[in-house]
Amino acid sequence: MFSFGYTNLSEELVMSELIHWQAKSQSVVALSTLEAEYIACSHATQKSLWLKRMFKEAADGMAVKISDGPVPIGCDNQGAIKLIATGVVQQKSNHIDVKYHHVHDEQMKGSVKFQYVTSKSNPADLLTKPLAVPRYKQLLRLTGLARFNPYMEGTPKNSD
Repeated sequence: MFSFGYTNLSEELVMSELIHWQAKSQSVVALSTLEAEYIACSHATQKSLWLKRMFKEAADGMAVKISDGPVPIGCDNQGAIKLIATGVVQQKSNHIDVKYHHVHDEQMKGSVKFQYVTSKSNPADLLTKPLAVPRYKQLLRLTGLARFNPYMEGTPKNSD
Protein backbone atom coordinates (compact mmCIF):
# COMPACT_ATOMS: atom_id res chain seq x y z
CA MET A 1 0.00 0.00 0.00
CA PHE A 2 1.45 3.37 -0.96
CA SER A 3 -0.24 6.74 -0.61
CA PHE A 4 0.46 10.15 -2.02
CA GLY A 5 -1.13 13.36 -0.98
CA TYR A 6 -1.25 17.04 -1.98
CA THR A 7 -4.11 19.46 -1.78
CA ASN A 8 -5.85 16.41 -0.46
CA LEU A 9 -5.11 14.37 -3.53
CA SER A 10 -4.46 10.83 -2.45
CA GLU A 11 -3.85 7.65 -4.33
CA GLU A 12 -3.68 4.27 -2.70
CA LEU A 13 -1.71 1.57 -4.44
CA VAL A 14 -1.75 -2.07 -3.40
CA MET A 15 0.87 -4.30 -5.00
CA SER A 16 1.50 -1.51 -7.54
CA GLU A 17 -2.19 -1.35 -8.48
CA LEU A 18 -4.25 1.80 -7.99
CA ILE A 19 -7.23 0.90 -5.81
CA HIS A 20 -8.44 4.35 -4.75
CA TRP A 21 -7.85 7.98 -5.55
CA GLN A 22 -9.44 11.13 -4.28
CA ALA A 23 -8.93 14.81 -5.02
CA LYS A 24 -10.60 17.59 -3.11
CA SER A 25 -9.76 21.03 -1.82
CA GLN A 26 -8.42 21.14 1.69
CA SER A 27 -10.93 22.35 4.24
CA VAL A 28 -8.28 24.58 5.86
CA VAL A 29 -6.10 27.31 4.44
CA ALA A 30 -2.43 26.35 4.49
CA LEU A 31 0.07 29.17 4.91
CA SER A 32 2.92 27.29 3.23
CA THR A 33 3.57 24.32 0.97
CA LEU A 34 5.10 22.55 3.98
CA GLU A 35 1.82 22.92 5.88
CA ALA A 36 -0.25 21.82 2.87
CA GLU A 37 1.90 18.71 2.43
CA TYR A 38 1.87 17.99 6.17
CA ILE A 39 -1.93 18.13 6.22
CA ALA A 40 -2.08 15.92 3.12
CA CYS A 41 0.27 13.45 4.87
CA SER A 42 -2.10 13.43 7.84
CA HIS A 43 -5.05 12.54 5.60
CA ALA A 44 -2.99 9.92 3.73
CA THR A 45 -2.00 8.37 7.07
CA GLN A 46 -5.61 8.13 8.21
CA LYS A 47 -6.79 6.62 4.91
CA SER A 48 -3.87 4.16 4.66
CA LEU A 49 -4.28 2.86 8.20
CA TRP A 50 -8.03 2.49 7.66
CA LEU A 51 -7.42 0.51 4.44
CA LYS A 52 -4.87 -1.71 6.18
CA ARG A 53 -7.35 -2.49 8.99
CA MET A 54 -10.08 -3.19 6.42
CA PHE A 55 -7.81 -5.57 4.47
CA LYS A 56 -6.79 -7.35 7.69
CA GLU A 57 -10.43 -7.85 8.69
CA ALA A 58 -11.35 -9.07 5.20
CA ALA A 59 -8.41 -11.50 5.18
CA ASP A 60 -9.19 -12.90 8.64
CA GLY A 61 -9.55 -16.67 8.35
CA MET A 62 -8.31 -16.69 4.76
CA ALA A 63 -4.95 -17.84 3.43
CA VAL A 64 -4.02 -14.22 2.71
CA LYS A 65 -1.41 -12.55 4.93
CA ILE A 66 -1.47 -8.77 5.33
CA SER A 67 1.90 -7.36 6.36
CA ASP A 68 2.29 -6.11 9.92
CA GLY A 69 5.02 -3.74 8.73
CA PRO A 70 4.64 -0.01 8.33
CA VAL A 71 2.59 1.37 5.45
CA PRO A 72 4.95 3.33 3.16
CA ILE A 73 3.59 6.79 2.34
CA GLY A 74 5.17 8.95 -0.34
CA CYS A 75 5.58 12.70 0.02
CA ASP A 76 7.32 15.11 -2.35
CA ASN A 77 8.11 17.74 0.30
CA GLN A 78 11.32 17.15 2.24
CA GLY A 79 10.40 19.75 4.88
CA ALA A 80 7.18 17.89 5.70
CA ILE A 81 9.05 14.58 5.91
CA LYS A 82 11.62 16.13 8.27
CA LEU A 83 8.87 17.58 10.48
CA ILE A 84 7.14 14.18 10.59
CA ALA A 85 10.41 12.40 11.45
CA THR A 86 11.56 14.80 14.18
CA GLY A 87 8.30 16.15 15.50
CA VAL A 88 10.20 19.35 16.26
CA VAL A 89 7.97 22.35 15.68
CA GLN A 90 9.92 25.42 14.58
CA GLN A 91 9.01 28.95 13.55
CA LYS A 92 7.89 27.84 10.07
CA SER A 93 5.59 25.17 11.47
CA ASN A 94 4.40 26.44 14.86
CA HIS A 95 1.04 27.50 13.44
CA ILE A 96 0.08 24.00 12.19
CA ASP A 97 -2.96 22.70 14.07
CA VAL A 98 -2.17 20.08 16.71
CA LYS A 99 -4.62 17.56 15.22
CA TYR A 100 -2.27 16.94 12.28
CA HIS A 101 0.71 16.01 14.45
CA HIS A 102 -0.50 12.42 14.85
CA VAL A 103 1.59 11.60 11.75
CA HIS A 104 4.76 11.86 13.84
CA ASP A 105 3.29 9.52 16.47
CA GLU A 106 2.20 6.99 13.83
CA GLN A 107 5.68 6.97 12.30
CA MET A 108 7.29 6.55 15.75
CA LYS A 109 4.93 3.62 16.48
CA GLY A 110 5.98 2.00 13.19
CA SER A 111 2.49 2.14 11.68
CA VAL A 112 3.64 4.22 8.70
CA LYS A 113 6.93 5.11 7.03
CA PHE A 114 7.19 8.35 5.08
CA GLN A 115 9.42 8.30 2.03
CA TYR A 116 10.56 11.09 -0.23
CA VAL A 117 9.17 10.82 -3.76
CA THR A 118 10.94 12.77 -6.47
CA SER A 119 8.86 14.73 -8.94
CA LYS A 120 10.00 12.31 -11.63
CA SER A 121 8.42 9.32 -9.89
CA ASN A 122 5.33 10.94 -8.34
CA PRO A 123 2.20 9.24 -9.71
CA ALA A 124 -0.01 12.00 -8.27
CA ASP A 125 1.15 14.16 -11.19
CA LEU A 126 -1.06 12.02 -13.45
CA LEU A 127 -4.12 13.56 -11.81
CA THR A 128 -2.89 17.07 -11.06
CA LYS A 129 -0.76 18.38 -13.92
CA PRO A 130 -0.88 18.75 -17.68
CA LEU A 131 1.61 16.24 -19.04
CA ALA A 132 3.43 15.50 -22.26
CA VAL A 133 2.42 12.17 -23.82
CA PRO A 134 5.61 10.26 -22.82
CA ARG A 135 5.26 11.37 -19.18
CA TYR A 136 1.54 10.56 -19.23
CA LYS A 137 2.24 7.02 -20.46
CA GLN A 138 5.02 6.56 -17.89
CA LEU A 139 2.68 7.48 -15.05
CA LEU A 140 -0.11 5.29 -16.44
CA ARG A 141 2.30 2.35 -16.28
CA LEU A 142 3.49 3.35 -12.79
CA THR A 143 -0.08 3.32 -11.42
CA GLY A 144 -1.12 0.16 -13.26
CA LEU A 145 -3.70 2.08 -15.31
CA ALA A 146 -1.97 1.55 -18.67
CA ARG A 147 -3.90 -1.66 -19.30
CA PHE A 148 -7.18 0.29 -19.25
CA ASN A 149 -6.06 2.86 -21.83
CA PRO A 150 -6.82 1.69 -25.39
CA TYR A 151 -4.20 4.10 -26.78
CA MET A 152 -1.28 2.44 -24.99
CA GLU A 153 0.82 -0.01 -26.96
CA GLY A 154 0.46 -3.59 -25.80
CA THR A 155 -2.95 -3.12 -24.17
CA PRO A 156 -5.88 -5.30 -25.19
CA LYS A 157 -8.17 -3.61 -27.70
CA ASN A 158 -11.92 -3.50 -27.26
CA SER A 159 -13.59 -6.04 -29.54
CA ASP A 160 -16.81 -4.02 -30.05
